Amino acid sequence: MSDGTAVLAVETATDACSVSLALGGEVRSRHEVVPRQHQQRLFAFLRELAGDTPLAALGLDLIAYGRGPGSFTGLRIAAAAAQGLAFSLGLPVAGIPTLAAQASTALRQGAAAPDAVVLSTIDARIGELYWALYDTGGGLPRALTAPAVCRPGALPAGAIAAATAGRPLYLVGSGAALADAFPAGLPPFAGASPALLPEAEDLVPLARASFAAGAIGSADAVSPLYVQGGDRWKTLAEQGRAQ
Repeated sequence: MSDGTAVLAVETATDACSVSLALGGEVRSRHEVVPRQHQQRLFAFLRELAGDTPLAALGLDLIAYGRGPGSFTGLRIAAAAAQGLAFSLGLPVAGIPTLAAQASTALRQGAAAPDAVVLSTIDARIGELYWALYDTGGGLPRALTAPAVCRPGALPAGAIAAATAGRPLYLVGSGAALADAFPAGLPPFAGASPALLPEAEDLVPLARASFAAGAIGSADAVSPLYVQGGDRWKTLAEQGRAQ
């Protein structure tokens, strides 16, 4: 992984609006819980982080954004911002699952331990939750399952127990508030953090790993990660065809 990769990261899939600017070893971030104010705060945060320096003069290598799942409006805001910035600056883009970023936030904040498993969740606010499992060994969260959505009682307890394989299991994210409705058979949680929200700062190491692996795309490939219904995001090429 190249820690020198200069990254501008945006995460707005939850009630938090979060922006991070990583230049070399320095990471500057803004993070606030501002429901329904993401659009206004995001660009204010960008101006604060860049200061008097134009974005084009920062020497950025990559734009990163939280793809979701999460709030449909929040996903559109992050995707539109990432797409616009990448297009205007001529930079590649890394779309990172929000649940992975949240697992990384949990690790950095001590809400989960290394060499454990994280059940990363987001309350979908329709009697369901978004979830995915991550292995925290190796420094960065590694996906054990793809992001999914289900009712709390429909979590696959057997599959989660098998993936945990006796290691500590941590429950993080707003979906943890629904834990009373989780099915029997889940392993006991070593810790639960329902107030934890993903932060853009934690997109940075994941985006740098994607950049090093060549797992990046162009501006016109930006697309939110929806795991249930909703209007599908259109790429720039598709938008052009529709006009």
